[in-house]
Amino acid sequence: MKTKLVILCLFLLTLFANSGFSAEGKQSELKYGNWSFFLEGGFGARIGVYDEIVWTQRNYDGERYKQSELKYNLLPSFYTSLAFSVNYKRLGFQLSNKLFFAYKAGTLTDSDWRNDSFCKNGDTSTKTDYSEHTLFLANKFKGISGFDIDLKGHFNFYPTFWLTLAPLLSFNAQYMNFMAKDGTGYYGSYDQIANRIYSASDPLRRTVHSFEGERVIEYEVYNLFIWTGLKAKFSPLYWLNFELASELAPCSILIDFDRHLTNNKNFKEVAFSLFYAFRQTLRTEFKIEKNFSICQTCVFTFTGESEGQMYLKNNEYSDYKKIGNGNGGGQVILLDFELSAKISW
Repeated sequence: MKTKLVILCLFLLTLFANSGFSAEGKQSELKYGNWSFFLEGGFGARIGVYDEIVWTQRNYDGERYKQSELKYNLLPSFYTSLAFSVNYKRLGFQLSNKLFFAYKAGTLTDSDWRNDSFCKNGDTSTKTDYSEHTLFLANKFKGISGFDIDLKGHFNFYPTFWLTLAPLLSFNAQYMNFMAKDGTGYYGSYDQIANRIYSASDPLRRTVHSFEGERVIEYEVYNLFIWTGLKAKFSPLYWLNFELASELAPCSILIDFDRHLTNNKNFKEVAFSLFYAFRQTLRTEFKIEKNFSICQTCVFTFTGESEGQMYLKNNEYSDYKKIGNGNGGGQVILLDFELSAKISW
């Protein structure tokens, strides 16, 4: 046991000692004394799901259950990106943004479990309403439907000449604007004698409604994150770098606005969560010239089902009011693929 402890201590001391020498080598890459600058632009695609959920209490025992769920399923949603980085000695800052183009983006599915809330019969498992709609990224401003802004800071350590470790701290603001159109709805019929609503999947006990030519739902979602984590950069060759960054969000806020255009009901949900979101980044950089690189980046973002306060207003002229037993929130699962070019000076 003592031998293993001695070996571990020697290994850590070696890394610490090498950090100083390696840092000197890294400093030689800086362009203007202690300063260096990087500009990166590219194109990418996002797939994933924005999940909007409503929870309420079961009548006979007060247990919470999922009463409604809207899934905004993204097919590849394309964006352009731009990032500017400044490094001073070991300290670095980066400001980046992704702008999403408005166009057809995927599908929206809307599901409800209304038996307990309407019939008060304790049934929370029968899906009574279901509809599918074509999903678009709405044209919010000159063909742009959303953004993803990230302000990040890091501090580099150099255990060896081929490895850089950096603690990360960043603030991330995301916004997306969706519009659901057309589609078909399936609604289970109500049996007054049995005091139940039948399943939307029962072809003999449901009504079918076409939304052809209709704007059905407009959905705006804001996600705010504070991320902290660690980045490791591996440089096995002069012209090749690999980066792996793992981040956890000590604080995240979800704010969304859900406007049901067919019945003029407007919902707002605000959910605040602690340590409920995770982000993983994989990146490869190929150095083509001394000051020019081609980069491939993959970012995976995952949040738990965050739950918060839900508000309702019945028309555009009234104010939002809290819904007593209903809590709203959601979940985000995203995967971004990006190809970019980087220049340094």
